Amino acid sequence: MNRAAEFERAAAEGTTSGIVAKLGALLDGKKTLAGARGISRAALDSFYGITRELYVAGHRAQALSNLEMLCLYDHENARYWQALGTCRQANKDHLGAAAAFGFAIGLSDQFNGSLELQLVENLFAAGHADAAGVRLREALEAAGKEPANEPWHAKAGKLQAQLAESAPTR
Repeated sequence: MNRAAEFERAAAEGTTSGIVAKLGALLDGKKTLAGARGISRAALDSFYGITRELYVAGHRAQALSNLEMLCLYDHENARYWQALGTCRQANKDHLGAAAAFGFAIGLSDQFNGSLELQLVENLFAAGHADAAGVRLREALEAAGKEPANEPWHAKAGKLQAQLAESAPTR
């Protein structure tokens, strides 16, 4: 039985340990699916460039499909996750966009106010104002008082006011 078939069988059985073991076998000890399949960073980046052109030209469905594939093959690339979030947001999939932006933030080693705002805006647009408020408070705390973050604080303040206006009175 090939590795993909073994993975599908483990997934069908629903055993977490079986799924994790089979996924590890699929990756052949590599960190990403692209690495396990011998797909170079240059090939992925080239495909990403084509995907960006599709997005800009208005072919959002194809761009979305391509970005999902890029994130699957290199789940450690924050740029791919950010682009997926942007594409999902353009397609009005706000919860999906928030998830993608969350992955991009998780992969970043430093504070990125733009990503944080995109995440909060999409949570809010998806109807999760409470979660958006919590995330915004966390982002404000993470941003600190550094002068470089002042423009971000102004945008975050406006969003915080918006969230407060939408909050139900208790």
